[in-house]
Amino acid sequence: MAASADRIVLVVEDDPTLQRAMAKALEENRFHAVTALDYETALRCLKNIRPHLVALDLGLPRESGYELCEYIRKQPELLYIPILVTSDRAFPEDMAHAEDAGANAFLKKPFPMKKLLKYVEALLDGPTSSRPSVRRLRV
Repeated sequence: MAASADRIVLVVEDDPTLQRAMAKALEENRFHAVTALDYETALRCLKNIRPHLVALDLGLPRESGYELCEYIRKQPELLYIPILVTSDRAFPEDMAHAEDAGANAFLKKPFPMKKLLKYVEALLDGPTSSRPSVRRLRV
């Protein structure tokens, strides 16, 4: 299934340069990117929009990406939104913690934007896209 401009991806990333690059890559591939630099801004976004996917950095200022992931999974209206965790932390315990918090996939930084798009498309269009199952993609 091709990407459609009405598909919203919430990009929660505290590095402005990476956030802009991610948003640009998504927009160029017909997604609508909404951005947040921190936990609080992401919460405000989630109150105003229903993204089709959340791309979430673990290393946010103040509250962590883990906490935001857990928050999303505790909200019945957000439960089925796929969460793609992005992080430069790639130890097995970090991946396990992200999985326990409710992440659907883990993408190690740095990553090429083509890989980000493959993950987003696989999470939205893949065979398990209707379930909140947690898995690590190998695309």
